[in-house]
Amino acid sequence: MAGGKFWGTMEREYRLFEQIEMWHAAHLDTFLSELEAAGVRTATIRINTPGGSWLAGQKMRTRLLNSKLTITCINEGLVGSAATLPYSAGKVRQCQPHAKFMMHQVSSAVEGQVKELKKAIAGQEALNRSTAEMYEAVSSKSADEWERMMEEETWLTAEQAKTIGFCTQCLPARAGMVAPDATMQVAELHTYYMSLIPNSAPEMKLDEVKNALRTAGVTLPENATEADALAAIAKLQNQVVAPEVTPKAEQGETELEKALKRIKQLEDDKVTGQTQRIEDVVNSAISSGRITAAQKDLYTSLAKSDYTNTAKLLGELPARVSVASRTNLAASAGGKASGADSRNDWDFEKWSKEDERGLLDIKRNDPDKYQNLLDGIL
Repeated sequence: MAGGKFWGTMEREYRLFEQIEMWHAAHLDTFLSELEAAGVRTATIRINTPGGSWLAGQKMRTRLLNSKLTITCINEGLVGSAATLPYSAGKVRQCQPHAKFMMHQVSSAVEGQVKELKKAIAGQEALNRSTAEMYEAVSSKSADEWERMMEEETWLTAEQAKTIGFCTQCLPARAGMVAPDATMQVAELHTYYMSLIPNSAPEMKLDEVKNALRTAGVTLPENATEADALAAIAKLQNQVVAPEVTPKAEQGETELEKALKRIKQLEDDKVTGQTQRIEDVVNSAISSGRITAAQKDLYTSLAKSDYTNTAKLLGELPARVSVASRTNLAASAGGKASGADSRNDWDFEKWSKEDERGLLDIKRNDPDKYQNLLDGIL
């Protein structure tokens, strides 16, 4: 058992450890909705990422601010760029002692004529101001000061972030933790901090632990908590001593030792079973076209930290349909798509908000359609 939790206990911790994409916003919404429906009062968001999609980060921030839960956000090493948006939504904003923050201006790739570039610049300036105002709301700095800091690309240490109020608490140093080299690049920083974050191990159901304890003569009441079970196990482990008179080889295993061995076996079985379940659900998503083979490691990692929500997310993802197939289906329907093909009626803004990854697919696979979408916003 790790951290005093058991399988079957609702997970209250969300880990954001890779580049932020739009699906993270949907994943976080599911995570929070389930906790809220269960009457849970608190949740923790652990973050170690260099950033990603500004729109995704903003959606995550809005969802966190609107949650009924009391949210604690923890900078586990690096909170950069778009990742600062969900971090800033925490009522409590903690950071590890050697953690770093990075703020810079919003960026995007734009092509086209001068009028297109001017429109893009105006949009970028508006996003920069909006971001600066978000930072202002959770710090002692003004929006104007934040805009200047963003323009210069500012890096803050944990203590600097604490001084201006962006971080509300610096956590104590852990044994063996060494600050990264000052010249370390962003990608290297992310990897370095990932190596410091302990992996969460699968845990057992409370009922299984109670049954194992019962075989050792310890019966817990029906309303026993995880803490009660852990205390009982610790007490049993302290009682396991070699007899003073009869050699252990002659007396055989006691019921107590058998019960503790059974608990250990249950833990091992959970690890094996969970590994197989994760592999099955990820492979199924790949075969159905919901994700690509290149994304296997990413979703496997997510499932290890939060199997229930990741499996649900994979099940809700639509099977991929090529741009050419969608176009052909629309043509066969007289140019009027319906159901899954209603996306043919989406404009550029709709694609950006609802399916950023699909928009990138269009840009790569159907540049003419992508250009038509761009022309539509001029």
